[in-house]
Amino acid sequence: MDLTPDQAALAVERHDCPNCDAPAGSACRTRGGKTAAKYHTPRFVLVPALREELEIPVPADRHPGRAWKQGPALAVVPAPRTERPIRIGYARTSTARQELASQLEALHRAECHNVFREQISTRVKVRPELAKALALAHQFKEAAPETPVIFTVHELKRLARNAAD
Repeated sequence: MDLTPDQAALAVERHDCPNCDAPAGSACRTRGGKTAAKYHTPRFVLVPALREELEIPVPADRHPGRAWKQGPALAVVPAPRTERPIRIGYARTSTARQELASQLEALHRAECHNVFREQISTRVKVRPELAKALALAHQFKEAAPETPVIFTVHELKRLARNAAD
């Protein structure tokens, strides 16, 4: 991240939060009506410089944990975003003897910033890291529908056993 925590907070707060409906200029809030300790993912994804971050903490001067107060309305209209695809990578091996390094290297060359990895057979129906990767892709797509989200695997067999899967 090239931004300081305060710069990141100001960049995030230029947008309304699609999760908690906090207006631009205000920190996110919890379901209990208090100022959240971190900004909601769908909100900071709208800032291109912060898309690769997994969480952005709310600065202490916004009083996380205290009763939420609306911040001042922003007078400046946010600049138009330049869209760059979001790449999410997934690497998997079936056994502990197989190595992940070549898959991880290929995903790094493909410029995947978020890479999920696991050692589990494709015969296992529940693959937690795959579920997390798909959930993150879905969150990104809901937050910024006009931004392409690319889910990347090194080989198709790493994702599923056949086309039906």
